[in-house]
Amino acid sequence: MTTPLPHQNEAFKPTHDIPDQVAQHAIELLMDWQTQAAPNTWDRILDWRREHPDHERAWQKIEVTYKHFSALSPASTELARHTLNSSQQTRRRTVKMLTLLCVGVGGGLLLSQQPVHTTQQAYHQTDTGEQLTLELTNGSLVQLNSRTIIQLEHNLEDIQIRLLQGEIFIRTAGLDTSTPRLPLFITTQQGQLTPVGTEFNVRQLTTTTEVSVLAGQVLLLSGPITQPHVIPTGHVITFSKDQLLEQRPIHPSDAAWTQGMLIAEGMPLRQFINELSVHHLGMIRLDPVLDSLRVSGSYPIDDTHNVLESLSYSLPIQLKHISRYWISLHPSKHFKK
Repeated sequence: MTTPLPHQNEAFKPTHDIPDQVAQHAIELLMDWQTQAAPNTWDRILDWRREHPDHERAWQKIEVTYKHFSALSPASTELARHTLNSSQQTRRRTVKMLTLLCVGVGGGLLLSQQPVHTTQQAYHQTDTGEQLTLELTNGSLVQLNSRTIIQLEHNLEDIQIRLLQGEIFIRTAGLDTSTPRLPLFITTQQGQLTPVGTEFNVRQLTTTTEVSVLAGQVLLLSGPITQPHVIPTGHVITFSKDQLLEQRPIHPSDAAWTQGMLIAEGMPLRQFINELSVHHLGMIRLDPVLDSLRVSGSYPIDDTHNVLESLSYSLPIQLKHISRYWISLHPSKHFKK
């Protein structure tokens, strides 16, 4: 006699959280099925789903969540095949990543108990010299740097941030928060990210994205990769649409703007002026002969005029105020090539 599968409404009853081990096993079965690892995979899945109501609830919810993840990352099928053909350690690590995406850390499945009815969308922008902090519906905080534009979209399934220009710092909500722990996705021109309990900085550059992780981990889901790439605590990566360009240890300067500072250690003067210009209302022109100079120190970004004046005392440069909004930097009489 064949035991029928539980009714779908029964599977979605919010009686208790689904154990992480059950959710992880559901993901493993889903990957086996997607890659056709064995001819009887679907029979094994049906048998497992009939064993316990938690199994059926886990299967239904993770199947929906994984479909959502697949839409976000077209390489998901290739990821499954790669995982099955990899070592046991690699397989366990990748399955754990996917479980974190669907389940979170020790707290039951993230998928909403109700179908999605509405999607709310808004644009947020900061002007030169401005910063803005937003609290998301899942309790996370997003801080926008100067000259930053984001598109924020949220519904009952997840929260999406599209970084259109500039730089943002994100602090995800703690596990003890009472707000719903909806998954968070950040999209730039080069790829898509999701945090795993973390504090991190995302910067949209001209042709690349730079991600700095101060705490926790961030997963690069799509972009120049064929499987999710972990960015651990204390690391910075820069990537284009086609490749991972750089990975280095984090530096205090990487998110110093959140503390109102610009930190430089032997930074080329032109790079320093470019960084300062993000917070300066007007134009700063640098004479090319000064490109060999370097800057060190900590500078407050809320008074760029004072920063420029201080440079004229520490470096062989002089300032010329062409107009209220145009400052030009030239070599002083003490400058030596």
